[in-house]
Amino acid sequence: MGARRQIAAAAALALALAACAHTRAASAPAATVEVQAAAIDLDPNDAARRRVGKLLFLSGFELRASDRRFGGISGLWVGERALVAVSDGGYWISAALRHDRDGRLVELSDWQIERLVAPSGRPVARRLQDAEGLARDVTGSFIVSFEGIHRLWRYPPPPAAFRAAPVEIPSPRELARAPANGGIESVAAFPDGRLIVIAENLRQADGALAAWIIDGKEFYPLSYLPSAGFTPSDCAFLKNGDLLVLERELRLLGSWATRIKRVPRASIIPGARLEGEEIARLTLPLAVDNFEGLAVYEHPKAGTLVYLVSDDNYFFLQRTLLLQFRLDEEETSLPRDRSKSPAD
Repeated sequence: MGARRQIAAAAALALALAACAHTRAASAPAATVEVQAAAIDLDPNDAARRRVGKLLFLSGFELRASDRRFGGISGLWVGERALVAVSDGGYWISAALRHDRDGRLVELSDWQIERLVAPSGRPVARRLQDAEGLARDVTGSFIVSFEGIHRLWRYPPPPAAFRAAPVEIPSPRELARAPANGGIESVAAFPDGRLIVIAENLRQADGALAAWIIDGKEFYPLSYLPSAGFTPSDCAFLKNGDLLVLERELRLLGSWATRIKRVPRASIIPGARLEGEEIARLTLPLAVDNFEGLAVYEHPKAGTLVYLVSDDNYFFLQRTLLLQFRLDEEETSLPRDRSKSPAD
C-alpha cells in the first residue's frame, strides 16, 4: 500500500473509532473527573533537550483518564491559574493550574467536564457537538467554532460560560462550501473584538485556504498558505499582534508532524495572502501527536508561554499530550526533518 493510502486508512480508522466514542460520550452526565498527568520529556531519547526552533521546552504531560468523556481535545485557552478546552465530543474540559516562579507548569488539578450547551439552553445534540476551536475575546467571552454544521458560538465569561446558552455569531456564507470535517479549526480574537478564522480544508484557486476577518456582521476575506502537506488546526495572537498558527500533518503509519508558523501583524489585512515564518517543528522522536490546540499566555516573569494540546480522537493508539514552551526570539536554525524519506 502506498504512503498516501496508508495515511488515509489510518485516518479513516481513527475517525470511525472516534465516532463510536462520541456516541457513548453524549449520554454521560457532567462531573468532576480524575485525570492522571504524567510528566514527559520533549525528547524521550535525550531528557536534557530543551530547544526546538525558537521555542524552549518547559514542561510536558501525558493526560489520561478512565472517564470515556475525557479526550478529543481540539481547542485550548490558558490563563494564570486555569486551563479551558473544548472537545470533539461536545464538552468543556477545565483544570486548575499551578506555575512556579519561573513560569513552568508544575501541577494540574480539579479537572471538570461539562456538556456544551446549545442556544436553546439544552445540552448540545450529538450532530452539533464537534467543537474544534476556542478563543477568548476582550470581554472575557469564549468563542467556540464547530465543524459538521459549520458555525461560531459565543459563550459568556466564566463561570456562566459552562452552563449558559451561547449566542450564534454570524459566519461568512462561503463557509458552507467547506467539507464537513474541514471547517473552522483555527479562531483567534483581536484585541478590539474582531475575529480571524481559518478554514482547515476550503481551498481557493491559488491553493491557499480560505480565511476571514469577522467584524460583527461584516466579513473580510483573506487566505492562508500552509506548509506543503500540512493543514492549520489552531491559531493565537501574541501580545505584539503577530499570529501564531499551528499546523499538523498525518504521516506514514499514523505518525504526526507539527509546525508552528508566525504571521506578522502588519500582513493581517483584508485581501492578504498570509504566509508565516516557521518558528518550530516537532517530528519523531520528539513528543508529538495530533496537536490541535494552541494557547498563548503572557507570564509576568517568564514572558510569552506557548501551550500545545493533542486530540487523541478517543483512539487507543493516540495520546492526549500537553506541552508548554517559552517563546525565545534568539535566532536558531531549525533541524532537518529526519522523519521523512527523500521519496515523501
